[in-house]
Amino acid sequence: MSKFIKLAFLIIGCLLLGWAINAVDLISVGALLKKLGGGFLVVILLYAGVTWLDTLSWKCNFRPEETQHFTDGKLWRIRQIGEAYNMITPFATLGGEPLKAQLLKEHQGISLKQAISSQIISKTTFLTGLILFFIPGITMIMNSSKVSEEFKTISLVGMGTLSTCIFLFFVFQVTGILGKLCHWFGQKTSRPNLKHNLKKLEHLNELFSGFYGKYPVRVVKAVILAFLGWVLGLGQMYAILYFLGFPVSFYDLWVMEALAQLVKIGSFMIPLSLGALEGGLILIFTALGYPANLGLAVSLVARMKDLVWVGLGLALDGKMTFTAKRGANEQ
Repeated sequence: MSKFIKLAFLIIGCLLLGWAINAVDLISVGALLKKLGGGFLVVILLYAGVTWLDTLSWKCNFRPEETQHFTDGKLWRIRQIGEAYNMITPFATLGGEPLKAQLLKEHQGISLKQAISSQIISKTTFLTGLILFFIPGITMIMNSSKVSEEFKTISLVGMGTLSTCIFLFFVFQVTGILGKLCHWFGQKTSRPNLKHNLKKLEHLNELFSGFYGKYPVRVVKAVILAFLGWVLGLGQMYAILYFLGFPVSFYDLWVMEALAQLVKIGSFMIPLSLGALEGGLILIFTALGYPANLGLAVSLVARMKDLVWVGLGLALDGKMTFTAKRGANEQ
């Protein structure tokens, strides 16, 4: 059943990609990409800044004593390895998370429960930063005279729905509802294995729900750093558009990036958001009065950037594994 679902979403992505390709003039897209030139290096460097801010945000979601086990650089390295696997596995943002936890355990001495707890909190603060990023974006969309009423409604519903889900996810953690449910089910079931797993989940819930109450300043700092990462993403989008020959206003830039992130997160079930990102950017750009060719060109530059970082993450993974094996052999 799981394989069927994955295949179904992959087919949907391929169909969307086919539509996106058919909707533009590929020769014009190629001409736009030739303009990028050395600007691609600027895009890569700006994205490096985004990954660094995201890493510092993640660091805030560890307890102070846990952060003594690793440096910022080592945490960044582990994050890049995990994110590389997130990009190349179906149901993105899930494939690399267990790997991050395992690497923290093996190389930095952080327990799996502590690592997973930090990741759950990090995912929450990361998305909370996105909500803050959405607020100016939806305000700009609703006040725009260029955007149609239908597009405004779709944007408002999409951002509102996602923001509500993120907020409920946050409340779910802070109030400890998960732990209460696990405790209740544990009392009702007579299956030993299920009881054991529910007990583990209950303890994990205590770790991350307790963190919010004990370290509110660290949580706020993590959200601020995550928000700054989203803001720096504007610079990356502007660089792409600038080198493609389409410098845009700050208003259009924020709207484009906010809606692009909404498309990426909303299509997480499709591997690599294949087709969804391309089609989404075409619709976003045309809604703002830009050519459809530009939307596809921007998505292709983003794909090339992702490939570079996937390659880096996999290379770091190989080096870390090799180093670990060599250290074990020397002992």
